[in-house]
Amino acid sequence: MFYFLAAGHDPTDHAIPHALHHSPLLKIPAGSAETNVPALGIRDGYYEFFITNHLMMSAFVGLCLIIVGVLCSRKISIYHGEGLGRYQTRGRISQLFETICAFIRDEVAYPNLRGLTDKYIYYIWTVFFFILFANIMGVIPFGYILQMVTGDPHYSHWGGSATGNLAMTGVLALTSLFAIVFIGIRETSVKDFLNHFNPIGWDGGIAMLPIALLLYVLEVLSLLIKCFVLAMRLFGTMMAGHLVLAAFVGLIFAARAAGDGTALAVSFPIVIVSTCLTLLELFVCCLQAFIFTFLTVLFISSMAVHEHDEHLDDDPHAMEDAYQMDPDKAFDPGRISPAVGASHPAAS
Repeated sequence: MFYFLAAGHDPTDHAIPHALHHSPLLKIPAGSAETNVPALGIRDGYYEFFITNHLMMSAFVGLCLIIVGVLCSRKISIYHGEGLGRYQTRGRISQLFETICAFIRDEVAYPNLRGLTDKYIYYIWTVFFFILFANIMGVIPFGYILQMVTGDPHYSHWGGSATGNLAMTGVLALTSLFAIVFIGIRETSVKDFLNHFNPIGWDGGIAMLPIALLLYVLEVLSLLIKCFVLAMRLFGTMMAGHLVLAAFVGLIFAARAAGDGTALAVSFPIVIVSTCLTLLELFVCCLQAFIFTFLTVLFISSMAVHEHDEHLDDDPHAMEDAYQMDPDKAFDPGRISPAVGASHPAAS
């Protein structure tokens, strides 16, 4: 049904940003009366702020993430009692999210961050689930559902993928850049962090100064390009998936020019292909959330993990001693490392 609704007008409405109201909520002077930069929302010398469908979906995703997090945390929390029954998670949904969190922590964060894993895992989880929720909710045709319920075609462009907007993926990339710099300086020092950009050091004297300065420029550009690629990869992949789906659905609208019978004959194979593409898009949604999170962790570890942290892999109690956890919380899977959990007396 949603494919037929999409075929009735421009099927790319769900993939591009649209203002949800006619008058701007805010107008700020931004140049002369001839200044027009539509990409930045500047028209006739004024910056005009609208609430778009992608902005609405970003807020909706954030709200859903908070609600799901609160509900699942109540199911995963430690209960009164004795034995391992205290740590049993209730509910299939909560168990699913607990499994995903454990996978991200043990297989993505810990091999790279080692002893810093428990310190920054909450940020990593937040990035992963926000992108995952935004990607998946972008596949759900909220606009066409509202159109079918209300009968108003103006609702057709509501919804859409927030990560299909370069502004959103750019903010996510800037957040990753801030995390890389902040964590790198916090866990090392300003001097050690800057030394990452000059691997040859300053021992060569004046003769090596031009090369050292060039390395600084190249390494800083490399870091900025890495974060830029994070934004472009997520934006390009999500936008491309929706546009390909829109192109197939648009064939139904194009076939109507030859008659309703032709459009009906074309619609059945297109619906089948579009359904398969939608299922593939669901896989891509999960994959892109994983890739963005994995690369963010990798970039953070390259700037923040010391060589001396490698002893945590050899000493199973090193992280436990570093965090000074009490015995009652030592077996909490959400706080200890795999190495600690495997050898702690509570585990046996």
